[in-house]
Amino acid sequence: MTAAFEAAVADIGMPDHWSWRVEVRSRRTLGLDVLPDGSIVIAVPRAADPGEVARTVRSRRLWLANALQRRAALAAEHPAKEIVDGEGFAYLGRNYRLLLVDGEGEGVKLRGGWLRLYRPVDEQTGASAVVDWYTAQGQRWLTGRVRGWAGRIGVPVPRVSVLELGTRWGRRNRDGSVTFHWAVMQLQSDLVDLVVVHELVHLVAPHHDSEFRTRLLLALPDAERLEACLADNGRQVWIGAVRAARRD
Repeated sequence: MTAAFEAAVADIGMPDHWSWRVEVRSRRTLGLDVLPDGSIVIAVPRAADPGEVARTVRSRRLWLANALQRRAALAAEHPAKEIVDGEGFAYLGRNYRLLLVDGEGEGVKLRGGWLRLYRPVDEQTGASAVVDWYTAQGQRWLTGRVRGWAGRIGVPVPRVSVLELGTRWGRRNRDGSVTFHWAVMQLQSDLVDLVVVHELVHLVAPHHDSEFRTRLLLALPDAERLEACLADNGRQVWIGAVRAARRD
């Protein structure tokens, strides 16, 4: 089944330097996503017609090109971290230092102003533990913020999930839920609120049109200033890249 979709997409002439793959999933609509490594995932419903999938992908090639360009720009600016004592990690706008501790245990805990991490096997294991911590904190914190803002905006409280979202801070889903990138938890709280309000407004105004801007500014009058801050500060947020610790 996947081969038929791949052949149809290949026939439209995807650029040779693009890395892409098709994934057949249990869903109703076609989805396109650009992953942090710059590869493209084309998620197609099982019952889709290969020709229709190819036509849709062709119509979205400009969007894909722009998304790949944004991904490359973000990758060039977002820092890589070392999993060593003293490395800094932001949480809700404040910077905390990593402290590796010996002993048996797992995960990250914020104690005494330090992010305490049981000494990992390697850099990637340690980075995954920090990402898991951000994800858990985000699930708790963002759920509360969504509940509060939903009441003010006048929308039903949606289900909240926290995941890796590539180049996006948040996403409104077709089932009425909202998803946020775990990395938003590094931003200061007013910028996180901007992301939350943005996605909640999308529940009633799906497109970035005049209705969306009116509703966004009504809920958050300072949105334009916050958007400028997010565009600037967001480029410095860690999104999971690690580098090997220097050895003296």
